[in-house]
Amino acid sequence: MKTPVVITLSFIYWLTSFGAIPHETLPQRDHNVLTWAVNKAPPFHVLSGPLRGEGMCDALMHAVESALPLVSFETVVMPQTRIGVQMERAQNVCFPCMIYTGTEHERVYMTRPTHWYPPHGVITTPELAEQLTRKFGNPIRLTELLQNSHYRFGYPDGRRYGQLQPVLDEFANDGYRVVRTGEHATVALLAMIRAGRIQYTIDYPQLVEYDQRISQQALTFIPISEIEGHMILGAIGCTKGDWGAHMIEQINAALPDVHDNAAFLENLAMWFNSTQDYFERYERFVRDFKASDPPN
Repeated sequence: MKTPVVITLSFIYWLTSFGAIPHETLPQRDHNVLTWAVNKAPPFHVLSGPLRGEGMCDALMHAVESALPLVSFETVVMPQTRIGVQMERAQNVCFPCMIYTGTEHERVYMTRPTHWYPPHGVITTPELAEQLTRKFGNPIRLTELLQNSHYRFGYPDGRRYGQLQPVLDEFANDGYRVVRTGEHATVALLAMIRAGRIQYTIDYPQLVEYDQRISQQALTFIPISEIEGHMILGAIGCTKGDWGAHMIEQINAALPDVHDNAAFLENLAMWFNSTQDYFERYERFVRDFKASDPPN
């Protein structure tokens, strides 16, 4: 039985210039203060470099803040796993970049959908993409790829993959996996692919677009057959409890303004300009969301 290899990086928690607070001792806030918990995971949150502040969930946060002028906002930066720990400990935080499930969650309340994503795919080098698609098809048959120990799969510690998670869990003891920890895990995985230390990761196509903008080096995105044509709804999640319920109520009430926010729409257009019918689906499944109308 094979187990994932964990690569641990030492890191220093640091404060951003937009009101971040140390995450080791998060104070319990009143109902008029919302604490965002974010992680360094472009293109969702971009905390440095030429695209700083232009992540899709950065734009979502700004739109919510504009729509709720009577609420004060703070931001704390921490790894994905630490965000989960804060919610488990009933610390009052909201994570702006969750996958909407439509089901009860044990630790968080979720808003209605905020936007949507195209499905995850396999990200690898152009050269290896040719080999993988010859062996496993295009779209790629992930269940077969995961069982092949010749190809190392890397992913950030704490990352969950929505509709794909049952497939990943089913074959967790097959193949060879590398779990990357640390604040820069997402970007580090791309460097590991280029260096040949892992062969692929799984993420949204927008990560490839971000990487091309920053590194000017092309990686390849391969759609996954098991979820081809699906769409993934995004949502904001807040810790369960009176505080979280109050914040979710306020955010849901403001969502029409968030969905219409010009800067947010411009940001979505930037990241999803190559996604077919993005705004048509945005109108149908996000603005006009009905829980009984699944998008897939």
